[in-house]
This record gives sequence, C-alpha cells and structure tokens, in this order.
Amino acid sequence: MTKSSLPSRLALLGLCLGLGAAALPAQAKDYLVTVSRPNNLYMVDLDDNRIVSNCTLPDHFGPGTVVMSPDNKIAYVLNHHWENVYGVEVDTCKVVFQAKQSSATERVKSLASLAVSPDGKELYTVQNPVRLEKDRYQALAPRFAVFDTAAGLDAKPIRTFPASRRVTVMAAGDNGLVYMAGADIEQIDPKTGKRSVAIPNANWKRPGHGAPDVLAMWPIGKQSNEFMLMYTAPKFKPGSKDPATADLVWGYSRVDLKTGQKEVRDFAPFEVIMFSGMTRPQRPDLLYGVYTQLSQHDVKSGKLVKRIDLDHTYYCINMSSDGKKVYLAGTNSDIAIYDADTLAPLGKIQLPEKGDMSTSTMQIFSRN
Repeated sequence: MTKSSLPSRLALLGLCLGLGAAALPAQAKDYLVTVSRPNNLYMVDLDDNRIVSNCTLPDHFGPGTVVMSPDNKIAYVLNHHWENVYGVEVDTCKVVFQAKQSSATERVKSLASLAVSPDGKELYTVQNPVRLEKDRYQALAPRFAVFDTAAGLDAKPIRTFPASRRVTVMAAGDNGLVYMAGADIEQIDPKTGKRSVAIPNANWKRPGHGAPDVLAMWPIGKQSNEFMLMYTAPKFKPGSKDPATADLVWGYSRVDLKTGQKEVRDFAPFEVIMFSGMTRPQRPDLLYGVYTQLSQHDVKSGKLVKRIDLDHTYYCINMSSDGKKVYLAGTNSDIAIYDADTLAPLGKIQLPEKGDMSTSTMQIFSRN
C-alpha cells in the first residue's frame, strides 16, 4: 500500500464498517475572532472567510480585548467600558464566565490586561480601582487579580497581589509566569505574587539609546508564542547624547512564551508609525507591523523587505497559523487579508453590522 492511497483506503474501510467519513479525524483549520460595535463577538472560518458565529455580548462595548482559552473554545472578552470580563463559548454564544469587577463602593477598570493560564483554569487581569466617596474619587493601589475560570457568572478574585501602575497587555508563559507590560516588562508568579522585572523598558540602561516609547494595547502574540512590545527610541551618534542629532529607530522587547528567553533588538529606522506588530509564525526573523501601511521587516539584517500603503488605518495585526497570510483589523468594520510573502491583497471580510472594531483584539487560532 502506498502512502498516497492510505487516506482513501481508510475512508473506504470506514464506509464499509458503517462509520462514514465522520469517523476520520477532522483536519485542523484556522478561525478568527474579534469584537465590534454595537457589541458583537464574531467567529470567522478562514477556509472560506464565512462568519460562523455572531454573538451579542452582555452590557456595553469597549475595549473588546480578547484572549482565547487553551482549547480555543472560549473567548474571554474585556468589555463594558473596560470593567467586566466575559467568557463566551464561540460555537454556541453561551456566556459561561462573568466577572463584574466594580461594586457599589468601588469602580474598577482593566486597561487591556487579560491572560489565561496554560491549563485554562485561571484568568488574570490587573485591576485599577477607585473608591467612590460622597464628594470625590480616591485612587487605590492597582492589584493583580486571579479568577477561577470555572466560577460561573458571578466570579470573584480567588487571589489578589500588589501590581504596578500602567499595566496594559499581559500573557502567560509555559513556565507558569505571567508577563505584564507596564513601565517595564514585569513577570509575576500568579501563585505567590512574587514580582520582578523581566525586561527593563522605560528604565533600561542601553548604551547609546535614549528612553523608549511604547504602545501596547493588543495581546496578539499567541500565534508566534511571543510576548512582544514594539518601541521607538533615539539612538545617539557615537560619543553624543544629543536628542537633536539622534536617529530614531524601531525595536522590540520580546519574551518567548515557550522557553522564557528574552530579547531586545532594534530592527528598523523610524520611518512610519506602527500600532501593532508580530513576528511570522515559524519565521521569527520576519516582523510585520501595521497602521496606515503594512510593513515587512527582516529583523536580523535591519532591512525593510516590503511596505505597502493601506486604504485606511488598521490597529491590530495577526497571521495565519502557517504564516502565509496577514490579517488586519481594528479601527473599522472590515478585516483585510494579504499574502505574507508578497503583501498582495487577497480580499476582505466585512462584518455585517458595519460597526467599527475600534480597539478590539483580533485572535487567530487553529483547531479541529
């Protein structure tokens, strides 16, 4: 029996046994999820770009930060004016988890900080609370909150620990640590609350560089097993610290979520603005960034491979699991698709309500 004939003969055997083709294991394929106004969670089958789920979310829109459970069956959404977290079964639209973080005496906001443990049992966010006094708001210390994902529709933190201010995106590593983007990239043990700096950012002491500037709003590194912040920074001329004569550069601070390895690297001159970026799955030497242009960079050589203008701005970038397609979302109501090698346009996915995605996250994942 040849290798090429094996699948067809297995299918024939299944039919003879009365099992049919359904008895054979289904082939994994890519799906996309995102949130859009008025307040909908969409799942798209990327084989044919067909919307297979359109879920109306509870309460109100914003910011639409999305992270997936490890089995890619539940989308956890930070919404309702940056306050509540919902766990939604993407196939059925059933809400299976809900954490309303504010109370009658305290208003709590989470600034795009959302992550799920590798085993799917815990969900993490950084809470920024204020006490509601009769005549004023009293700012309280931020806290790292841990939720049990099996807690249902009235979830409360099972543990809290002190956290830094200014934390936005976060991601859980295979080593059990959670990485958080604040003034620096911090790492925290969610069991004990022990916290340390993983990569200095605002507080770095890089020879020849001034302080970096970072925008971190979209937790999109799962496809490439990375937690990455892109930065712009002044790179001084030799022997000088004069910002007026410095060259501005693009770079990134990156944690490999599989190995915990850390890297800081300049990769391009500052020529265009990029709101989000990621390395290509299976090709960490190639980085793609987006805003009003889509750019492809060779990070090892520091060379721009290709750049194209877009018909409007896109905030959020992601890629197919095989790294062959680039998807652009956020800002508006359409998702643009490009060839990852040539940056040639491959079409668009139009969301039916035509409400803009704004700051929402776009997640792409593979499953059966």
